[in-house]
Amino acid sequence: MDYITERRRGTLSNEPYEISYEDIRQIYQQNKRDLEECKQVTESSWRGESYYAGDGRPGNDKIDDFHMAFFKEVLYRDMKTAGYIMQYPHGTVIGQGRTNSFYRGENQIFSKSLPTLYRSLEQFHTEEERKLYRFISQMRIAEFGIFLCRLGIVQFWLHNYGDVLFEPLAQHYGLKTEWLDITSDFNVALFFAACGWDAAGKKWYPLTRKQTELSPETQYGVIFHIPEWQASLAGMTMGLEWEGKDECLKNVILPIGYQPFMRCHSQHAYAIHMETPYPLQDDFTFEKLHFRHSERLSREIFELMDGGRKIYPQEGLNDFADIIDRICNTTEFSREAFNYAMEHTAFFSSASEAETALSEIIIFDNAVKITENSPIQVSRQRIRALNRKYEGFSIEKEYGIRLTYRAVCFP
Repeated sequence: MDYITERRRGTLSNEPYEISYEDIRQIYQQNKRDLEECKQVTESSWRGESYYAGDGRPGNDKIDDFHMAFFKEVLYRDMKTAGYIMQYPHGTVIGQGRTNSFYRGENQIFSKSLPTLYRSLEQFHTEEERKLYRFISQMRIAEFGIFLCRLGIVQFWLHNYGDVLFEPLAQHYGLKTEWLDITSDFNVALFFAACGWDAAGKKWYPLTRKQTELSPETQYGVIFHIPEWQASLAGMTMGLEWEGKDECLKNVILPIGYQPFMRCHSQHAYAIHMETPYPLQDDFTFEKLHFRHSERLSREIFELMDGGRKIYPQEGLNDFADIIDRICNTTEFSREAFNYAMEHTAFFSSASEAETALSEIIIFDNAVKITENSPIQVSRQRIRALNRKYEGFSIEKEYGIRLTYRAVCFP
């Protein structure tokens, strides 16, 4: 799908554009067609079909020109085939079929759409406090990864399927990170734009008129949209040098794909890794679509996504919600987590300098401590109970996919 505002105005503007409910319906229908296209390409790939003419393999739409057939295989078939394995800068990903657009949904107008880490930094008054909080956030991510590595399904995944993307996974489970969630499924984005989260009751709900009429900002839901071709253009030129590159490549969309737990899969998850904050409001490659809230639309989206269960299915880590909550708030860390933060930040010239700064920090109720072993303890019984749930796990059976890849020959 192309830019909606470009079709209306003839040129792409960075200003917000109000869309109607009919526009939402049309985007919904286009998204449905995109998902069906991915399904058809995936099934074609699983049948062993190709676009190469005269190669003896089955397939419609054969292309006589070898180079054009190759480009369509790599840039079209591979990207739209569920289960295709590809190496990216952030790790090896087992991808979902890529649709023709990426979206992010927000249920009101915010001045800045940034990763949770940068939003959290706004509570601090000094650069020193912000630096220490970022360092501590990295240690929490490390403790999350250490916890995951104790689980049998994660070890099985690492040995059989490739990388477990700990940082993007941490973002999906509530930790403060530099990653901003993006989706390739419009329905997912629309759910986040039309529904709210009850933190106390730990449940989703459709927005009511009373909630949306609190201010001019709450009256509108927001959809950030970027066509797949625009996002791919940035990704394919990451290693090239050209004028204006830095401005265009600030928000590169990276796939999360299939991971050991189903939350990312259900959300058709992609993400932007913002090493430096660059709000989507400032990014001219995303168009900003605003729509007026209505109780009817919110209820319809809430029901369409089964009250959020289609996005947040019951899966293994739900049994460890208390452990994840503890990790999100801990101020005690293992030496392994400390070393991880030292490797992933450049705030301190030495470990001793970092430890001294942490010992003097006063932004938390409890002192920050570094210990030899992880303070996040989980009983063997709980881990064994989770491991039993995943006995005999097969990614192909669990997610209904087939793993495929394209062999690469180096000269």
